[in-house]
Amino acid sequence: MININLLPQEYRRRERTSFRVFGTIMASVIAVCCSLGYFGHVYLNEFKAVEAKRIQQQEVLDSLTPLAAYDDALVKEKAEYTRRSQTIQDIATSRVLWTKVLDQFIDIVNNNGDTARHLAWFKNMNSKASGGRFGGPSMSLNAMLASDQWSRQANFLDDIRGHQEFVQDIPYDGVTFPGGRVVKTPGKTPPKSIEFRLDLQMRSSKDWVVNEKR
Repeated sequence: MININLLPQEYRRRERTSFRVFGTIMASVIAVCCSLGYFGHVYLNEFKAVEAKRIQQQEVLDSLTPLAAYDDALVKEKAEYTRRSQTIQDIATSRVLWTKVLDQFIDIVNNNGDTARHLAWFKNMNSKASGGRFGGPSMSLNAMLASDQWSRQANFLDDIRGHQEFVQDIPYDGVTFPGGRVVKTPGKTPPKSIEFRLDLQMRSSKDWVVNEKR
């Protein structure tokens, strides 16, 4: 039903908002204000906690940054040390102890003073640390044997092949029969000698290192 008030304006009753509507609005306003207050309280507290944690983590990061830089430096130093160590190992596996080679070879040539078996001397010697026929060092000598008997040369070659210390500690790949020729040696005893070239082709330097460790 629709009610129509026909009274003049000055005689009409003043209209009011109903108590129910007013109460609802006030309750809504209070609820919103309480919500905003709670949100502000929680937000500010959480913000302070998060900010404090961020500052703490930043301090930890700042303290770890020098350690991280030091660790990086150690990693680089380790890599450099590994490279140098490998270089030293490469040098060690490719070295030739020529003093040892010559010392043992002299023992073979001298043969404890037994000149009746052979008596050899050398005009010159050429040596190479690598690049030999078998990939290792080599030694070449222009040799003379104080005899015109080829059996003396055979004795000398047998002594080289049979010298156990020379064979084991200074590995070589055999001694081929060098041949040679009989030449006159005026003013010397005997007046004739065998002239020949002695080539010793040795194995890879890795075999040297293995034998040195035995």
